[in-house]
Amino acid sequence: MTSKHPGILRRWRPRVAAVLSVLALITSIVTAATTETVFFYNPESSVDNFAALKAEFDDYLSAQGAYSFQPFSERGAFETMLADKAQGVYLLSSWHYTQLNAKTPLEARLVGVAKGELQQRKILSSKDLGSVSALPGATIAGAGSEDYLRSQLQQMLGAEYAALLPKIKLLSVPKDLDALMAVGFGVATAAISSESSLAKLAAINPKQHAQLKTLASGEKSFFLIAAVAKPQQGAEMPLLKVIETMQQQPAGGKNLKMLGLDGWKRIDTLDASLTKQLRLP
Repeated sequence: MTSKHPGILRRWRPRVAAVLSVLALITSIVTAATTETVFFYNPESSVDNFAALKAEFDDYLSAQGAYSFQPFSERGAFETMLADKAQGVYLLSSWHYTQLNAKTPLEARLVGVAKGELQQRKILSSKDLGSVSALPGATIAGAGSEDYLRSQLQQMLGAEYAALLPKIKLLSVPKDLDALMAVGFGVATAAISSESSLAKLAAINPKQHAQLKTLASGEKSFFLIAAVAKPQQGAEMPLLKVIETMQQQPAGGKNLKMLGLDGWKRIDTLDASLTKQLRLP
């Protein structure tokens, strides 16, 4: 069917297109404003494929509501997002959380659980070195960013061996087991790994595990923390509940495994002696 007023249509078509463009823009802004995001940064591990991690979590979260997942490979980008007070849930290491706690409005709500444990201890192991004093010139492998690994070494070695830190080279690898394997293959002189990773190595390669000697150990720390920015008193964020109950669904449990967790435990159910470590108000 043709119009009897083609001139009028020609004059109005650009205006209609402009109105539709504005409406589309408004719709996208409203959608963005109501979409809550899970922000993830963990300096204790190196993610091989951030695109795959995001895709898996986006699939799961979008099935629960208007939620999305945003992983970060750089600490600065993650902290900028936090400084901008973006609403959502922040997944970060307990080490990072305690560093930020004094200057940010974050409040820890959940702590990750792995094999029934809430905490882990890092161990410095070597095959060839007999003591910490032999570390100068050594290459130490570990999962995580360089500033995280150096902070772990500083905490393990203490003030007595602080002068050794600048003389140590670091090799960042994706996982604890990679760090331990690097020692076995002679790529690294020593490795920083968790107690659970050493136990796993003992199960899969007892000969290599038997060759390792413990040079130092760190203090116990929590696994991944789920926190919220500027929480409203008495209000419970629906997205936080989605995160808390992930282990109750097969797809959610599978995604948690990608973060090295089996589930979550609420911070407010923990013993006060444990929550003191997170410097909670």
